[in-house]
Amino acid sequence: MCEHLLSWIVFLPAIGAVLVMLAPRRDLAKGVAVVASGLTLALSLWLFGPFGSDDLTLRFGERYADGFHFVEKADWIATSGGFKIEYYLGVDGLSFPLIILTTVISFLACLASWRIEEWKINKGVKAYFVLFLLLETGMLGTFVALDFFLFYVFWEVMLLPMYFLIGVWGGTRKEYAAIKFFLYTLLGSVLMLVAMLAFYFKSGEALGGAGTFDLVRLATDPQIREAFGKGSFLLSSWSWPIVMFVFLFVCFAVKIPVFPFHTWLPDAHVEAPTPISMILAGVLLKMGAYGLMRISYPILPEGATYCAYGLAVLGVINILYGALCAMAQTDFKKLVAYSSISHMGYVLLGLAVMTDQGFQGAMFQVIAHGISSPMCFFLVGVIYDRAHHREINRFGGLWLTMPVYGSLATLGFFASLGLPGLCGFIGEVYVLLGTFNAASIHPWMTWAKPMAVIAAFGVVLTAGYILWLIQRVYLGPEKEEYAKFQGNDATAREIAILAPLGALAIVLGVLPRQSLFEFMNGTLGHIVHHVGRYAGGG
Repeated sequence: MCEHLLSWIVFLPAIGAVLVMLAPRRDLAKGVAVVASGLTLALSLWLFGPFGSDDLTLRFGERYADGFHFVEKADWIATSGGFKIEYYLGVDGLSFPLIILTTVISFLACLASWRIEEWKINKGVKAYFVLFLLLETGMLGTFVALDFFLFYVFWEVMLLPMYFLIGVWGGTRKEYAAIKFFLYTLLGSVLMLVAMLAFYFKSGEALGGAGTFDLVRLATDPQIREAFGKGSFLLSSWSWPIVMFVFLFVCFAVKIPVFPFHTWLPDAHVEAPTPISMILAGVLLKMGAYGLMRISYPILPEGATYCAYGLAVLGVINILYGALCAMAQTDFKKLVAYSSISHMGYVLLGLAVMTDQGFQGAMFQVIAHGISSPMCFFLVGVIYDRAHHREINRFGGLWLTMPVYGSLATLGFFASLGLPGLCGFIGEVYVLLGTFNAASIHPWMTWAKPMAVIAAFGVVLTAGYILWLIQRVYLGPEKEEYAKFQGNDATAREIAILAPLGALAIVLGVLPRQSLFEFMNGTLGHIVHHVGRYAGGG
């Protein structure tokens, strides 16, 4: 099994989806789905082997191309004309934390789906879990695919399950939200397809024969690097790598989401059922950042350098705009949705400055937000199941009425706030430090220090809307309207979902090096060094 560990991790949920379809009863179908997701989580823990070693060379390799483990490579599609697509999987310090995050959040979201019969639609239980497991396969496949065509296939596999999970099991405006999500994502997919084909044909010209979809080779082959860096494009003064970088950026910006491609997210979150909001916030938004780090920056460093200022500006806009919109919300779930837009702005800013601290902070923020945001969305779902509304101003005193739930909620929202000692603090600080010091590494980034100062105001705004939220919802006198919640505190199942997320938020905040930095810094350092070798002077 170890020889094909990644294949088992990727396709075990799909096998579970087939078994769910064959299950004769609803309860059995739910049980099969939970077991399949749980086994996938257990298998993913085997990946700790090389990443837990003290041998840094084994863990990260001496070069970017040497750092992949559990590699599986086989011909998949080939033609007589030399066109070849490979089944090429591998995991390094960039994808490893995201695989663990995906399996953890998917398992917890599957547990959160157990009471599906109590949602507005009392049918389609088996269909829900089939789509849920297919979505998990698509997400995991995206994180381990090292062939661009295979990456694209898994990227597209995610689209339809998420569309139906929102459009069938969502809220009152579910069709609108699902179609909006589909159209935005489809736009990005078209641009990715164009870039993928351009990479293939351009690499073929460089190699004097058939091109390649191999993401590692596209980033490291000297002939391909020279061709990609000097390519021309008949559009104003823009060069080929800049245009391709912009195409891919728009694709990944939709997923992150980056202003102005963000408008699908609040609608999708508000209308999606709670477990799907957990998946959406915890994993799907991270795929945009992963795509930038896996494809855009290593393959198109010239484009990354040219667009650095624009990306930094968009990152700062995300931070401030998302925080201000969150502050204005009266819908509990929409506030958490806009907070995600703000927090993901730090990721984009950290990548834009192309420094070790910036990349480390961006990746830490990806994982930290992947823990705190699903926790916050589930906390909203817990109270919505009881109150049947999400109006912030109608709540009050819930900590007294539901002390266990109130304590876990305070932990979750403080983690999202960025309180020192919790996971949200480390990534934001690293990004701000990396941005402030960027000019000393890249002298042409004269704009970096002002960007860091402006972005720092986002920390203040975040504290403002989170503390105001806690005051309005959880503090103050008990309201008679919610007296019936007395004795109806968080259930054992709800605690079992919230407690692991809360524990991870504390561990990452207290032990950031041992829990995350040690696993990813080597790979991120290779990527930053690799980008720096080919990037121009801005």
